[in-house]
Amino acid sequence: MYNSNCKTNLPKSQERGFNVTEVTVTTAMVALLGSIGYPSYLDGRDRAKCSEAQATLVSIPPIISAYIDETGEAPKTWEDISNIAVVMTNNGPANGNLTGTPINLPRSNYELLVEASSESEYLLTANCFIKTATDGTEKDLGYNPIDKGKLAIKSCFNFSNGASDTRSGKLSEIENKLNCG
Repeated sequence: MYNSNCKTNLPKSQERGFNVTEVTVTTAMVALLGSIGYPSYLDGRDRAKCSEAQATLVSIPPIISAYIDETGEAPKTWEDISNIAVVMTNNGPANGNLTGTPINLPRSNYELLVEASSESEYLLTANCFIKTATDGTEKDLGYNPIDKGKLAIKSCFNFSNGASDTRSGKLSEIENKLNCG
């Protein structure tokens, strides 16, 4: 018969809980599993941001093309192409000059720069920028065209012949490989 008043002969410190060895082994196992999984998580997150930036980048040429078809002239500002479709940034719709001024793409760490290399050819570059905490606060390093080791997405399109090309990777590897001839 079970007696609930029965006490064990163990000291009070050993009646409940885990000992130091059990806690240490459990912590080490959790840390090991975390160290295996966390890099995969970061890689997947970065690929998702890159894919989203690339989707935004390839959606802009048809918008510019539709604007040219509708008005007969090339757009000068982001507000011009907003008449066709709005390009969003982290701070709302893109505004300002279309070429020469980069915009931050939403939900990613990419800046998009549009350049018109001729009357009918445009070059789009989405550079990855990195947030650093060197002075205790996070700040954007922003667009740096000299850093060839950065991750980037480049696209070109030519309205006169319909050619387009998109590449992604390190800027130094994809910089001169676009063909919109």
